[in-house]
Amino acid sequence: MRRHAANQKDTRGRIVLAVFIIVYFACLCRLSWHYPLEQGFFPDEKGRISLPMFFYEHGTLPTGYEEAVRMSPWGFSYASYPLMLSSLIGGILMKMAGLVTGNMNVIVMAARMVSIISGTLFAFFVIKISKLLFSSPVCYLFSSMIVLLPQVIFLSLYFNNDIVALMGSSIVLYAWLLAIKKNWNASNAVLLAVGVVIVALSYYNAYSWILTSIVVYFAIWIRDIGSFKGIWGNRNFWRVTVLTVAVALIAILPFFIRTAIINHGDFLGLSTITQMSAQYGEGNFKPANRPTPQHLGMSLWEMLTSDHYLTGGNNWLKYTFFSFVGVFGPMSVFLPRFVYWLYVLFFAVGMFGFCAYRIHLVRNHEYGSTKYMDLVMLVNIVIVVALALWYSYATDYQAQGRYVLPMVLAFAYIVVSGWRYAMDAVLSDERSRFALCGIIVGMMACVVMFAFMVYYVQS
Repeated sequence: MRRHAANQKDTRGRIVLAVFIIVYFACLCRLSWHYPLEQGFFPDEKGRISLPMFFYEHGTLPTGYEEAVRMSPWGFSYASYPLMLSSLIGGILMKMAGLVTGNMNVIVMAARMVSIISGTLFAFFVIKISKLLFSSPVCYLFSSMIVLLPQVIFLSLYFNNDIVALMGSSIVLYAWLLAIKKNWNASNAVLLAVGVVIVALSYYNAYSWILTSIVVYFAIWIRDIGSFKGIWGNRNFWRVTVLTVAVALIAILPFFIRTAIINHGDFLGLSTITQMSAQYGEGNFKPANRPTPQHLGMSLWEMLTSDHYLTGGNNWLKYTFFSFVGVFGPMSVFLPRFVYWLYVLFFAVGMFGFCAYRIHLVRNHEYGSTKYMDLVMLVNIVIVVALALWYSYATDYQAQGRYVLPMVLAFAYIVVSGWRYAMDAVLSDERSRFALCGIIVGMMACVVMFAFMVYYVQS
């Protein structure tokens, strides 16, 4: 009877998940269709979508030197990077759409399906991750914090690499958790490789997930075999590792080799971007003339707190936080301030609870295996934030939350871990914890619905 009841519960859970994912996908499609490309509502989309558009028109990926894909007034093209997975898939989907219609709005939607599907898969893996990281009801806090974050939904609506990278990072984390539970095997190792491939070919700011994956991969093998020396003589380790590396390299190397050939050895495209900006950029958009905080002689702290760029008392920290939670349009459509304050409160309680509980564990010498996951997540956050800070300081001042969103899974882990401790400390019974989680999730759902009412009002 118990097994039958458990099976019924699992079946209901799968049905609920399937319905949610279908509804989520349908909502993303409807929201995306609301703003055609020519309105220019989505930030940077015209520069990004010119790459799959070039594939649609010419049947090949651009090199970055074509004027059609060069962005004015910056003078460079995203095609100079090897991060072309979304452009290739988007171009193929545009070609397929072009076979049945000449309506450019539909053809653009075909390219946007890369982001819409990525956002939907991201939601799916986040929900799966939540059940492996946390028990009920806390797992609902984790999934809701991420899946219902207005900025995550907004990134899922238009053609960009950011949401693709988030989807890749969720696959990476899910593979880690499967391996922690069941050890590394061919299936979860290939899943890890798939996640690494997606991250590697989408967004440099998400590369922290690749770096930490190397550490996690070996740490789990060492845990299972017993020593670092022991893994080198283990046949299963070599079988799984060779398979994982082979899958990753076979998918990744062609893009980087192509970029190296086109850019005369610059396989990352960074130097080429700088050279093209210097040659074709206009005025202050040339790298030498760009008024970055570094060029202006500001300290890093001055960049974070100064309103030199944004005026009105707004600074890098404030704008980055706002757009981490949700700012629509080309950084122009803000949510009411109370929404941001609600998130400040939610994040603050979680981070305080996390720190308090970890201090308690250290003092009582009870800090066990969770310290390794904590460390990996904290390192992930530090790397992502450091890359975003350095880019704003030395290359191009960009106080945008999407530059730090690759840390959202790690950040949610920290925040929700803190909420779990806070609820355990304050609420004595399970019913109260379920009620509180229900209230918080309900508030998040109301916030996201309110946010996209604002989104529609702007049209």
